Amino acid sequence: MAVRRGSLNYSALYCEHHEDFLGERSDGRFDGYQVKTSRPENGAWTLTSAALTKSIGRFVDLMKAYPTQVGDFYFVSNSEIDAVTSESKDAVRRGRSPGLMVQHLGGCATASDIEEPYLKAFDKLVAELGATSAQVFDVLRRLSFIKGPSREEFDASLAQEHLGSLAECMNLTPSELAGVRDTLVAQFHRAASIHVTDPDRHVRDFLAGGSDDPSLVGKKIICADVSIAPAATAAKMVVFQGEPMIRLDGSRPKGILEQKLTQGGIPESVEYMTAREQAAEYHFLEEQVRNPRTAGRQLRQVEEAVHGECIEAFMGARTPNQPFGQAMFQDVTLRLRRLERDRTDMLGGEPYEVLVGTAALLTSECRVWWSERFPVQGGRL
Repeated sequence: MAVRRGSLNYSALYCEHHEDFLGERSDGRFDGYQVKTSRPENGAWTLTSAALTKSIGRFVDLMKAYPTQVGDFYFVSNSEIDAVTSESKDAVRRGRSPGLMVQHLGGCATASDIEEPYLKAFDKLVAELGATSAQVFDVLRRLSFIKGPSREEFDASLAQEHLGSLAECMNLTPSELAGVRDTLVAQFHRAASIHVTDPDRHVRDFLAGGSDDPSLVGKKIICADVSIAPAATAAKMVVFQGEPMIRLDGSRPKGILEQKLTQGGIPESVEYMTAREQAAEYHFLEEQVRNPRTAGRQLRQVEEAVHGECIEAFMGARTPNQPFGQAMFQDVTLRLRRLERDRTDMLGGEPYEVLVGTAALLTSECRVWWSERFPVQGGRL
């Protein structure tokens, strides 16, 4: 979120690679993050705290391994560092205060410039880590301490304060923010995992290393590619009630489709629509044999969806005393293309040709007209 707000300038993050996190900066260097949680009863962090000492040691190791590539170091925790002031009379406590130590080292050119009461704590830390004074001095000079949210407020703080402050999330509900948070956490969890699914791991030399190492690629999160948006809400599906009204028993009078299309001024579409009417009827009959329990319900969904589009197209194209079949036909075909694309779940994935054929069946059933109504030979008005 800090990257998205512009507070941090990282192009990518690496999870559980050398450190808990590595932030890839625009200058090509990498900042190291150690994240440690602590119970309140353990008190504030000091330079004698085992977890903090171990983290500093990891930073030293990283700097030794990649002296020209590392940038700054960050120790992040839900607990405070010791808040002793520089005026405190307790010299021992001042000497082992992480904040005062870093502040004092900021005014030193080399480790030889360190003064008491910090020198004793510094020398003890050097001896415990088995490093040189120069190495520990360099790490501590680059070290910052960040206070994160408590264990109890972590989820709420991440969702409401951090995500909620982003422009793309300001209008989200609390439940939507929680969903975005969980998606982000899951992404970082996968990147931090040692589980790698890239099939190239089975064909690539594991000693080769390099930036295309599947294990390394799996730990990398490119900041610009992270999507901070609520999961799409599943579209609600309308279920039409009752039995289908289209008759598939061959009892429809012949020639009605041709009469109505011709009256609508589109006789050239007769052959086209007739072929699709026959194909759709055959398709629905096959479905009755294949899935007798669901075929009727599926036919009802398709016929009502197509009928609705045809009625709306009829109302939009209707022009008194003028043929409007051509305009209506064009509108219907566009509507049915959209219906095929956008309402897949509702229509069971039926293709465009079946939808057009359904419109033809409805025309033969005298439920769809392509002109003003007229006496149909062999049918009903």
